Amino acid sequence: MRIHFKKNAGVSIVEVLIASAIIMTSVVSIMGVYGGLTSIAIRNTSKVQAGMLLDEGAEALRFMRDVSWNTNINPLINGTTYTLYWDYSVANYGWRATTTRDMIDDQFDRTFVLSSVNRDASTYNIVNSGGTLDTGTRKATITVSWYDGVATTSKSIIMYLFNTYNR
Repeated sequence: MRIHFKKNAGVSIVEVLIASAIIMTSVVSIMGVYGGLTSIAIRNTSKVQAGMLLDEGAEALRFMRDVSWNTNINPLINGTTYTLYWDYSVANYGWRATTTRDMIDDQFDRTFVLSSVNRDASTYNIVNSGGTLDTGTRKATITVSWYDGVATTSKSIIMYLFNTYNR
């Protein structure tokens, strides 16, 4: 006489629990990674916007210089913090500088500071100390600051403005 064992064709509750635990662990891990990447992307968005505002600030200063060095750049005081704004009035249409602070999109603070430039008398290269004052050149430091949720972050660029068109 033979004894036949009946094979269990179904899935046991232990196998279902293990499979569910593996699936849940995978889903939670994927959600954690996605959440981390999303927060990095959001913080990176502010950095990209700040970079674009720096570029725009440099273009605005070049615009002001090109329109009139004597009207737009020369009267500005070295060491004073200025903010750029777009003047919509018909008589003064274009970029202007003011000492009144103005936030961009209620998040970014873009400022610039001008300083004098000295040049070596023999090579005419820009020097950090000594040399002769070049009244037709100004150093501009443009800064964009913003609060990133933890602390205030800022980016800066330095550029030189030359009285290119002598006006």
